[in-house]
Amino acid sequence: TTPARAAAAAQPASPVYQAETCCSVCPKVYDRDAYISEYMRGYRIIVEGNDGWLFRSEAELQWIEPADDTIWPQLRRLAESLKARGTQVVMYPQPPRGLIEANNLHPEDQKNFDIDLLQKRYSDLVAKLRGLGFIVVDASVFSRHSGDPYFFKRDGHWSPAGAREAAAVIAKQIKQSGFELPPVAFQTKQIGVAGARGTLSFVVNNLCGLKYPMEFKPAFRTTAPASDDLFGDTQAPQAALIGTSFSATPNYNFYGFLREDLQADVLQAAFPGGGFDGALTQFLASDLFQKSPPKVLIWEFPYQQLHRTDTAVMRRMLPLVNNGCTGKEALLTGKTTLKTGGQFAEVLVNGGKSFNSVPAKDVWLELQFSDPNIRSISAEVWYGNGKVQTINSEYNVYTKMSGRYVFETNYLPDTEVEPIVSVRVKSVTETSDKTTVTGTVCKRV
Repeated sequence: TTPARAAAAAQPASPVYQAETCCSVCPKVYDRDAYISEYMRGYRIIVEGNDGWLFRSEAELQWIEPADDTIWPQLRRLAESLKARGTQVVMYPQPPRGLIEANNLHPEDQKNFDIDLLQKRYSDLVAKLRGLGFIVVDASVFSRHSGDPYFFKRDGHWSPAGAREAAAVIAKQIKQSGFELPPVAFQTKQIGVAGARGTLSFVVNNLCGLKYPMEFKPAFRTTAPASDDLFGDTQAPQAALIGTSFSATPNYNFYGFLREDLQADVLQAAFPGGGFDGALTQFLASDLFQKSPPKVLIWEFPYQQLHRTDTAVMRRMLPLVNNGCTGKEALLTGKTTLKTGGQFAEVLVNGGKSFNSVPAKDVWLELQFSDPNIRSISAEVWYGNGKVQTINSEYNVYTKMSGRYVFETNYLPDTEVEPIVSVRVKSVTETSDKTTVTGTVCKRV
């Protein structure tokens, strides 16, 4: 044996590694009380599926019914009001994640959680919304999905593959409904990959100390050929998109896929964190909508967000279809400085030289605060019969309305025929003692 061979034989053998599937959640995930923060409580209770899949049992494996039944007639009025402006809403209520990815649950969990009931409830919702006057795209065509996952394994959002499939069925529905949009030759190309850790993995890490790997998916970009000058025409696109982070996140490329499948330009008005009403509220108040209402308004939202919607939200959105009191004759006006210490300040009084007797059901109330960051207010509306109505209104932190609030009043049946005699307001959001509010009552359209 040569010295070289002897030295080689003396070297330790190459290590051998055994790969094991990661991860298995700890018992703490099944303890409801372990989800201590408001954020964590939105993830109760995590269920582990096949091949690293995680599900939220309360939000994704059980049906969440809207809490306020009075929203349905208000949604009908919204559809009718938008149609009167020449805009047809095409809704895409995101389906329950557990319905679409049921094949990634363990067999016993497929039995424990009634997936067939999720299907029925979702189909009932689609039918109900269609009956209110919306065109509704039925996402249950992806039920028990196979192939490239519609959703990420450990996140509540869709994957680029899911976004692409959704864009295709939405575009098909729009075309079948007879809408003709100016053609633009959009093309989509893969530009690399993008990783996502997933919000469910963060929660499990917090509870169990487990760290899941990143999940990588293809990344795409959609463009129009240079010959299609999207900015050479001063007219706004005839289709617009409102929605949530599903629609607004570039890594999912839903907006791009939608334009490619429509072969038409679409105005992007979605933004992350807006919830059910945020993007629509902000878009309705914009010059873009008021001056050029789109023919088609594509409205994407997770169906669960209907649970957080109530009549107060709807009655705040409805006047914005016709831009509230902007450009309309004022029946009452007033301005005051807000009081400190949580006290109400009177901004409108019906009286003086004349008394306006227009009933509350025929008017809108608009409030404009000088502080654009005010997002939560309370108003007391006093009526001619001595009744008072308290209106509490709050925009989430992502919805930018520059201190503007518009309402239908007459929430109470016994006040709808009564005139408004006084309006008092306060800001729940902390603000300066120099903040002013201007109030206007105008006749509704």
